[in-house]
Amino acid sequence: MLLYLRSSYVVYLIVLILSTIVAAPTASNFQDILVILALQIIPLLLFIKAVWHKQSYGLLALTLLVLVYMGFSTMNCFAVGLKQVFAFIELIAATWLILACSKAVKSLPRGHGAV
Repeated sequence: MLLYLRSSYVVYLIVLILSTIVAAPTASNFQDILVILALQIIPLLLFIKAVWHKQSYGLLALTLLVLVYMGFSTMNCFAVGLKQVFAFIELIAATWLILACSKAVKSLPRGHGAV
């Protein structure tokens, strides 16, 4: 289960990085692309401890953040060309990550003895 969660997290990060680099407007320079990447990736990297240690509240918060990213991907689904294709791939990867987080949280113990 933990490997499934970690791999889905890494795959989502890779898909997000690739879609930002490949689908960037041709008029933007490399520095602009790096700024956009930093704004997208840094919030996701804050949850690396929650993913690696399978912490329930961190995984639930990550799910909410991924839902925000899914909103942006949904808007990009109405674009044309490569941006649209990568938007659909982002949505699939985000759905996979949300399902992995939900499955991991569900497998954790509940109640007074839970850590």
